[in-house]
Amino acid sequence: MERFSGQFGRQLVIAGVRWRYYRLGAGSPVLWLSGGLRRAALGFAFLTTLAARHTVIAPDYPPVRTINQFMVAFDSILAAEGVDSFALAGQSYGGMLAQAYLAHRPNDINRLVLSSAGPADYGRAWLPLETLAISLARVLPERVLMNLLAGGLVRLAKRADIRDAIGSIVRQELCRDDVVSHFAVAADLIRTRVVTPGAFQRWNGRVVVLRAENDPTQGASDIAHYRKLFGVDVISLGRLGHAAVLVDPDAYAELLEQALANP
Repeated sequence: MERFSGQFGRQLVIAGVRWRYYRLGAGSPVLWLSGGLRRAALGFAFLTTLAARHTVIAPDYPPVRTINQFMVAFDSILAAEGVDSFALAGQSYGGMLAQAYLAHRPNDINRLVLSSAGPADYGRAWLPLETLAISLARVLPERVLMNLLAGGLVRLAKRADIRDAIGSIVRQELCRDDVVSHFAVAADLIRTRVVTPGAFQRWNGRVVVLRAENDPTQGASDIAHYRKLFGVDVISLGRLGHAAVLVDPDAYAELLEQALANP
């Protein structure tokens, strides 16, 4: 991760917030939005493979509090890199962000790939749960909070080395503000109703969902729900699980290539 960050890492200050992101490769651009660990460099092996055919831009997530801050930051990063038309891919938490960004910028996105992520048109019934999570994140002792977060995430990984890496990232890289941001942005997305079927009515791009048989975060009804939002094609991840991007980076990159291919 350190070598990858040193080679490909860039920084941009946007509205007073420092955003770190990575640019690598050449070819048709892909904006890659990583999951709840908030550090894109954890997927360095996958990103390096993907960059063999694509210009890849992958941001880390600072502890901002609104979905609009993400939208403005992604706009600014892409503008700084001279990218105005691109494919968009989001994994897990990044899938939620990707759906919001598609609603924000449909004319510039030619393909959406969602991996290990559910539909993001959350009803307001979810808001009290997000609010409770924010409150707990603010009052729990930070060590307890980070241990809870690490424990929740490592249960999604099957391999010991991946579990160790996740635990290390959570305890050494993240802090309370990151956890508050995680839930605050989701709550803001619910309040602002960014993701709705109406937001995608005029968008004619293709949506592909990468779905693993053994991913506990993907519900049985997700595909039907997605089709109400924007229609989808499905590519199976087999039994690679929620952390497919880390379990087998080469296989995952090949499947993502299939999702990005035409038609």
